[in-house]
Amino acid sequence: MKIHIKNLKLFEQKKEAIRQAGKGAFYVIADFDKTLTYGTFNGKKIPSIIALLRDGNHLTEDYAPKAHALFNHYHAIEHDSSLSLDYRESQMQEWWEKHNQLLIDSKLRFADIEDIAQNGDLQLRSAVPSFLQKLDENWVPFIIFSASGSGDAIPLFMQHNKCDYSNITYVINRFNRDEEGYAKSFNGEIIHSLNKNEWIFSKLPELKQKLKNRRNVILIGDWLKDAEMAQSSDHEVLLKIWILTLETPELLKAYEEAFDLVLIGDEWFEEVENLLEAILA
Repeated sequence: MKIHIKNLKLFEQKKEAIRQAGKGAFYVIADFDKTLTYGTFNGKKIPSIIALLRDGNHLTEDYAPKAHALFNHYHAIEHDSSLSLDYRESQMQEWWEKHNQLLIDSKLRFADIEDIAQNGDLQLRSAVPSFLQKLDENWVPFIIFSASGSGDAIPLFMQHNKCDYSNITYVINRFNRDEEGYAKSFNGEIIHSLNKNEWIFSKLPELKQKLKNRRNVILIGDWLKDAEMAQSSDHEVLLKIWILTLETPELLKAYEEAFDLVLIGDEWFEEVENLLEAILA
């Protein structure tokens, strides 16, 4: 495991400010896939939730080629910084709408989602369960914020792993189901890679109330855009942590600019737990 802190003085200042304000003044927001879960385990790459659905014979045979066609068209737009952000966001919205309809047309069932949650290759990183328990014991709100195409699997996975604590709020993509358990329509606002920030919290009054008077945030993600998960709110202290499963030196500088703490390797979550313990001390 490697640890990178570009500005150690600023990192320590943020950590101390959160500690002094107390546990009643902060919350934690984190991505799910490859952040709370392993990116690789025992040398094996762990697929995302949607990849597990796609590759596990849960959907109709035409799902994979159609999903790949959508990816091939929209993925380049997603990462093309020469295009305006408004245009890219509109294209991501279009992509997710088409993909959601494709999942419905491909006979997505909640039984399949439960199977992925309980029997798939997903595995929480070491120290994540104890980290989550400490947050719950200290009444610190924890938000799992995911743009996964099948976010319904996340709370089921957490329940299966006995980590579905009452302090957790899931801000995820969800489907409505019919009487036979098939997805029939999308439920709520679509979360995609370029709108994954706290604008959506304003549409969740219970969460807004839960975060009232909590002006400090610890943010944890595994993608550069995850640094923006908390950009829409007026925070006093925002401490950002980034995880990279495999070292990519060409990206390190960008991540050091965007995050306060950069952790490279699959066994890094102990460092996050240590940080939490120091703040709660």
